[in-house]
Amino acid sequence: MSLVLLTMIHSSLLDFKFMIRRITGKSALISYNGYGCHCGLGGRGQPLDKTDWCCHAHDCCYKELTKQSCHPFFDDYQYSIINEDVMCWNTTNSTCAKQACDCDRTAVLCFRKEASSYNKGYRYYFNFFCKGSTPSC
Repeated sequence: MSLVLLTMIHSSLLDFKFMIRRITGKSALISYNGYGCHCGLGGRGQPLDKTDWCCHAHDCCYKELTKQSCHPFFDDYQYSIINEDVMCWNTTNSTCAKQACDCDRTAVLCFRKEASSYNKGYRYYFNFFCKGSTPSC
């Protein structure tokens, strides 16, 4: 049990959480998990705003990695933040981990760029209200 827990703690999702905090200054769990129709697990329907589009693009990036037999939710990666930019490193010789980092980097930079579109009313948004067809990747 402790081995499984340790693996879950050292995962791409935890790296992504810390990256979001450092770049946006916001809590990933409070501000982005469950935001709109695509932030968090199980996106569907039309994205509600530019922030939600960032999440849709992130979902697409992870889907592409999954097609390549990567495990983007669990591939632990290394990164640094230099001059307000994220630098992903391939220290483990894992192309999958580096690509997961690149997906997360693109998303957090998108969150920062589209910060003015962020709508607190879309936090914890019920997917039931997400209408229309889901845009293709």
